[in-house]
Amino acid sequence: FGVQLNVFDCGGIAIGACLSHQIADGLSFFMFLNSWAAFASRGEQAVLPNPQFISAKLFPPKNISGFDPRSGIIKENIICKMFVFDGSVVESLRARYAATSFENEKHPTRVEALSAFIWSRYVAVTGPQRTYAVVHAVNLRPKMEPPLPPDSFGNYYRISLTIPSLNTEEHLVKQARDQIKKIDKDYVRKLQYGNDHLDFLKDSSYRVLLKGELVPFNITSLCRFPLYDADFGWGEPTWVGSPALTFKNLVVFIDTKNGGGIEAYVSLKVEDMTKFEADEELLACVSKARVC
Repeated sequence: FGVQLNVFDCGGIAIGACLSHQIADGLSFFMFLNSWAAFASRGEQAVLPNPQFISAKLFPPKNISGFDPRSGIIKENIICKMFVFDGSVVESLRARYAATSFENEKHPTRVEALSAFIWSRYVAVTGPQRTYAVVHAVNLRPKMEPPLPPDSFGNYYRISLTIPSLNTEEHLVKQARDQIKKIDKDYVRKLQYGNDHLDFLKDSSYRVLLKGELVPFNITSLCRFPLYDADFGWGEPTWVGSPALTFKNLVVFIDTKNGGGIEAYVSLKVEDMTKFEADEELLACVSKARVC
């Protein structure tokens, strides 16, 4: 765990923090920051969460020989840019996909809709002739039986992989939801006591790296996480953002502070980003963009 305190001439401060993904996921990270702020600045011991460190009991360690978790992570020649989508734009995308794919179902979530839109613009500028694997990170805590509380500390997430049958965002929204639904209590039980998921990861890694069959597009969402709860005594943060996670084809979603909008941190190869950020349909939906 690392922390950097930045003090500005105007009197403001910024706290930068990082935590090894080998020991914790995003929700664990924010739970720690918020507990630290509450305890250190206000002594609110009564409201502190009671973190549970039981992940090794719930998911016994396994032999992962033959699988490198870092496989497929390409950092060279990558650039990250943040694109801000206002709440009204996100809602219009939800309505657009609901009309085409969700006639009798719950409307697409903000993350479902924006995932499909950004992926579709990437495909439009880089070439639809390839086979894509759209990967979503899924929080396992609410999927378990019984559900784990949010303050369970560890890496409680797995990935959902969707291979779009057609290169259209409308189809991706529905397909991605169907794939994420498969991560349920039965799936978690198999994850705890079998090797199905490890075999799936090995196979996916082989298809992506060695055979080049799939082009991965990775999406992780921090939306609805308690990003703005860390009050160190000066009130809630003015802004919470992400550093540049410069991995090829990675998108990170973070809530804007107000208005229901989403900041999308998009990491692409430099030549792909040049095309992506010039896409007219993307630009029509973006209110602000900058290099991370």
